Amino acid sequence: MRRFIQGLSPSAEFAVVVLGAFGYFVAISLAAVFWRNGQAAQVSDRHLLALLAYELVLLLLLLGFLRLRGWTIDRFGVQVSAGETLTGFGLAGAAYVAYVLVFVVVAAAWPQAAQAMQTSGLASPGISLATVIAVALINPLFEEVFVCGYVIAALQKSSDPWAGVHVSVAIRLLYHLYQGAVAAIGIVPFGLILALWYRRTGRLWPVIIAHGVTDFAALLHFVR
Repeated sequence: MRRFIQGLSPSAEFAVVVLGAFGYFVAISLAAVFWRNGQAAQVSDRHLLALLAYELVLLLLLLGFLRLRGWTIDRFGVQVSAGETLTGFGLAGAAYVAYVLVFVVVAAAWPQAAQAMQTSGLASPGISLATVIAVALINPLFEEVFVCGYVIAALQKSSDPWAGVHVSVAIRLLYHLYQGAVAAIGIVPFGLILALWYRRTGRLWPVIIAHGVTDFAALLHFVR
């Protein structure tokens, strides 16, 4: 099995990682668009905990697969430090400013979409603070290692120097469509800021922190 995995082509490796990490999420997101008319399905405390368990299993399996393929932590650019953590908070702020700017433009050009974004409820009230903290710790690690770190690093030598950024943002948008097609307007600026940062610096820890801060702020509203 080790030899088989090590003998896979880069294209096969990319397919295994991307489909393994996000194939299921993209499928249910598209189902939400076509069978629920793009309306977001509210998630409960139990749903979030099940999601985290699923992500942890996938994270361990795919990291094990990539380790056999020669990937290391250094290749992802994960360097944990106080400075990198503070940078992540700044990156979260930059992503929020980008979101606000897009929201203002959308509100001016498409008021109904802006109203839908404001009233969209992604979670059911009553989520525990412990679950919110767990989501803010685990979900960003899972998502950013693969959708940002892996995708951009794997496509770094592509003939199109921006291929990694484009593919990263596209995948992120696809698996967030469960929030509703209109709510996806907020995903693009967020994903673009993180992807551009990682492509420029090769530093993933601030990206993970920025995502964690954003998740925590978004879900804290639903804590009762």
